[in-house]
Amino acid sequence: MISVAPLGLQTLQGRRVILERSAPEHAPFLLQCYQDNEFMDLYRLAQKRSQTEEQLREQLAKEQTLLPQQLKRIEWIIHRVNDNGEKQPIGLAAIADYKPAHRRAEFLMGILFPSYRGTRFSVEASLLIMDFAFNQIQLRKLIAYTYGYNAFAQRNLVSFGFIQEGLLRQHIYSQNGFLDLYLNGLLESDFRANQRLSRFSQRILGRDVTSKPTPPEVLSEEQIAQAKETVFKALRS
Repeated sequence: MISVAPLGLQTLQGRRVILERSAPEHAPFLLQCYQDNEFMDLYRLAQKRSQTEEQLREQLAKEQTLLPQQLKRIEWIIHRVNDNGEKQPIGLAAIADYKPAHRRAEFLMGILFPSYRGTRFSVEASLLIMDFAFNQIQLRKLIAYTYGYNAFAQRNLVSFGFIQEGLLRQHIYSQNGFLDLYLNGLLESDFRANQRLSRFSQRILGRDVTSKPTPPEVLSEEQIAQAKETVFKALRS
């Protein structure tokens, strides 16, 4: 039987990394992330961090009943897949401020454990998110913000083809004072033409995520009727 899931609810499957939509069972790891102020300061200053595990579970359970278009975001837990197939949560990722009408969203990704940052696992997660953004929900543009002091994240975005489009001076207030904010953008046209991403994705994922997907074949009425008959015969047998 064919099974389908609305866009944004399915797992993003790589070779060594899996991204699963945030769910109640992920509450302990999310709480671990929220309680790490150094990580959260890099990932997203505006994120609410004072929730209990029970409150997180309730929030995530409620969000399970809503589509990404209603939430205006898609959030995942990044898992590393070990050689024996076991999963280990290592970070967070999101398509936030999702604007279907404008085909635009914000790219967010953070790896909790420093030993995994800048490694194959973070690269693979980034490729899966961009593949989803441009090839599945067909965005026209991804944007990404970095704080002025986070040169590492800014270099990573540029290495993935993002263009620095602006500097918002003293734009964000934190416990360390007012922070500069860099605005970066990646257009679909630039993504498609990026030979570096093409090579990376073929080597890491085994497919070229920059290639435009082939449009699905539209079945004729006769083909649909034949397919229905085949299904009915299978159900009766």
